Amino acid sequence: MCLTLPGQIINLKKNAAFIKNNETVQKINISLLPNLQINDWILRINNLAIKQISQKDAQEIIELLEGQKKINLSQINARFRKIIKASNVRCLTKKEIIYLLNIEGPEKEALFSEANIARKTNLKDFICIHGIIEFSNFCQNDCLYCGLRKQNRKLKRYRMSVDETVKTAVKAVKEKGYKLLVLQSGEDSFYTDETLCEIIKKIKEKCKVFILMSVGERGYECYKKMKQAGALGVLSRFETSNPKLFKKLHPTGKNFKNRFKHLKFMKELGYFIATGSLIGLPGQTIEDLADDILMMKKWANMISVGPFIPTAETPLALAPNNAKIKNWKVEMNLKMIAVLRLLMKEVRIPVVTALETSAGEDGRKKALRAGANSLMFNLTPAKYRPFYKIYGNKFYQKENIWEKYGLFKYEESYKMLEQKMTKELEKKNIYA
Repeated sequence: MCLTLPGQIINLKKNAAFIKNNETVQKINISLLPNLQINDWILRINNLAIKQISQKDAQEIIELLEGQKKINLSQINARFRKIIKASNVRCLTKKEIIYLLNIEGPEKEALFSEANIARKTNLKDFICIHGIIEFSNFCQNDCLYCGLRKQNRKLKRYRMSVDETVKTAVKAVKEKGYKLLVLQSGEDSFYTDETLCEIIKKIKEKCKVFILMSVGERGYECYKKMKQAGALGVLSRFETSNPKLFKKLHPTGKNFKNRFKHLKFMKELGYFIATGSLIGLPGQTIEDLADDILMMKKWANMISVGPFIPTAETPLALAPNNAKIKNWKVEMNLKMIAVLRLLMKEVRIPVVTALETSAGEDGRKKALRAGANSLMFNLTPAKYRPFYKIYGNKFYQKENIWEKYGLFKYEESYKMLEQKMTKELEKKNIYA
């Protein structure tokens, strides 16, 4: 559910332990672990100790989660300092956002540092861990950038059955401890409204888990039925806030206004909304990216923003993507995460797979240190995973320690996430 910094026990008293964490001392309930001793290392959910770990593993987790040292802003230019100060009391202007997206050198590192401080101040040291199950790679659309597009005749297609999808989800919850799952597919009308609702209901009957649906533009009635069936949220990227660029990406089949019509009624239905854009699309400008940030600020409970990766068997396969351009997109992704964290102090910002694919494990760490606070791991059965090719060469590695120490089967971890999600939904209009 969440991975947090471990603490070392420095004193014990009945069912309580006192741990040292970040130079502070906290009192922790140890009723679940009655045999702990002084100097032992533990992980906790809020003030409840839930797992004892070795000192070696504790140090590895600390290395993963410890952010960069705070940068002294007195050494940074006055305009940057003024914007950072303004971000604590008001929404930044588009002009200020553009300035932050263009900075380099010491100012860029200071931006990441300030975003990391905002994350730690408002969300503590918790890094949330979610899962995604890609249950079909059929799609009726022909988006120019996407490897699942209908015209890709070389892609091996698959569909998971209702029972297989349910089994995969229940296994992730009961065996590993996942508490939030995204069920994703191409826009595949093979799955009727009733079929999607059946999947949701069967999963909810078998285990406690929050479900986000990512199935495209299926209309108001479908999303109303899925909400009634038990879906908590939706993952629906708007891709770009520039209507002309959107039209170029979707010459047939998709409409810019309809995308936002869906987001509007999803919000009205009470969905937890995950949305965002792509970075580095052909013809995209810094001004477009600034508008994307403001659009996410308006709509998102959870951010989904990542680099555009040119993909084989698509019309954009030959878009420039040399090392310099790829690095620019990675760095811009980090800047956008940082700016979004400054604008939306408590929003959930996952490190998306496209960023990890472009930058690897190092990109994951950099994103967390730039203000991200969630990870999304792929739980699609191995036999299907290579064929969900929105883009190629997806990053699937280095998940063991995160799953081992960030997922818990205790009821308390579900309750904690429930409290957080409820709080986030109650604040769904705070950024509008």
